[in-house]
Amino acid sequence: METHHPDNPSTQLPIDDQAWIIADTHFFHKNIGWYCNRPEDWQAQIIQNWNRLIQLDDVVFHLGDLALARKADVKELVGQLSGQIFMLRGNHDRFSRTFYQNLGITLLPDPYEMHHPVGQKLIFSHRPILPLEPYILNLHGHIHNNPTPKLGSQHINMSVEVQEYRPWQLCDVLQFWESNLTQEN
Repeated sequence: METHHPDNPSTQLPIDDQAWIIADTHFFHKNIGWYCNRPEDWQAQIIQNWNRLIQLDDVVFHLGDLALARKADVKELVGQLSGQIFMLRGNHDRFSRTFYQNLGITLLPDPYEMHHPVGQKLIFSHRPILPLEPYILNLHGHIHNNPTPKLGSQHINMSVEVQEYRPWQLCDVLQFWESNLTQEN
């Protein structure tokens, strides 16, 4: 897979089919449970699912809105999460690049493009991208469990509310997308 780090285009990033994808965890956000009808123990569920699925050396691609909290809380949280985190900044990720880097989080540009070996161009973003050129797939967050009629089969919402409060491996996301396309045709 062709992926490049923004500061050095020749550097390969370890985002491939085995990378885990998640968006809109919103850890510590007091009102998100009410806004998005999350279960009472949503934060514990996400952490438990994250660490049950992700090993220490696994790559996690977070599509933004990691946490809405004090720096000390975010630092403690990230220390509890398995994996190497690569992240797009969401509208609630307000701390400096240095702060995230010191936690071991690599920030990537939003949108982030990747060419899959089967020829599929993927664009990862926090907010859904509209319009999209044909044959481009946009994995995004931001809209939580609020569907929008403007989005179609080229968009995959990775917000935790619609993804069982867990991360998914990219290969499984793409397989599910392909099977849905086949069923539509």
